Formats: sequence, C-alpha cells, structure tokens
Amino acid sequence: MSTDTGSDITGNDKRMARTTAIGLGVWLAITVAAVVVLLLLGDAISSLFI
Repeated sequence: MSTDTGSDITGNDKRMARTTAIGLGVWLAITVAAVVVLLLLGDAISSLFI
C-alpha cells in the first residue's frame, strides 16, 4: 500500500469538509439575513397581506 492513497483520502476529506463548511456558512448567512429583514420590516410586510 502506497502513501499516495492515504494522502488522496486526506485531501478528499479536506475538500469535503471545506465544501460543507462553506455550505453551512452560506445557509447561516441567509438565515440571519432573513431574521433581520423580518425584524426590521415585519410590520410593513404583514400589512400588505391584511
């Protein structure tokens, strides 16, 4: 068994971890932005539907 196989697995794991972290960061940023928009403009938005 060569050491190249181990380094490929480690590199792949690092790539997957980075992709997952970026995805979670984007999801968190969108969630925070939605909460802030609702807190700031909630009354104005709800008055459109009432």
